[in-house]
Amino acid sequence: MKVKETYLTLKEKYDDYIILMKIGNFYNALSRDAHLLATIFNYKINPFAGTIKVGFPLISLNKVLKTLDNLKINYIVYENKIVLKQKFKKNKYKYCLKNNITVDERIEMVHSKLSEIKRTSDILSILNEVESIICKKN
Repeated sequence: MKVKETYLTLKEKYDDYIILMKIGNFYNALSRDAHLLATIFNYKINPFAGTIKVGFPLISLNKVLKTLDNLKINYIVYENKIVLKQKFKKNKYKYCLKNNITVDERIEMVHSKLSEIKRTSDILSILNEVESIICKKN
């Protein structure tokens, strides 16, 4: 199976994971995953088979995975089969893709996060900031 087709097949099942595919001496990510890695690591985006990709050398894998772990972003490492899969309870994949998702999806994520933290001590200061921004816009 070709790289792009393999990626799309994996993405159907693991939509909220970054898929890192080993190709030669590099790991590559395509499409949305490429955008996300480019944002996090300042990688150069390149055209690839009607989509885009970013790549990094094999020796950089541990650094990339450590950063994804710290950001709590789900990932899969694929080397002709899935060799590593990391899933976080509070995955930040879609939130970190905010430039590549719709406004409605972003609003839903903010709402979800506010609901999640509504019983913490920070909620009043956060609500005050949000309300201040809203008042300035009107």
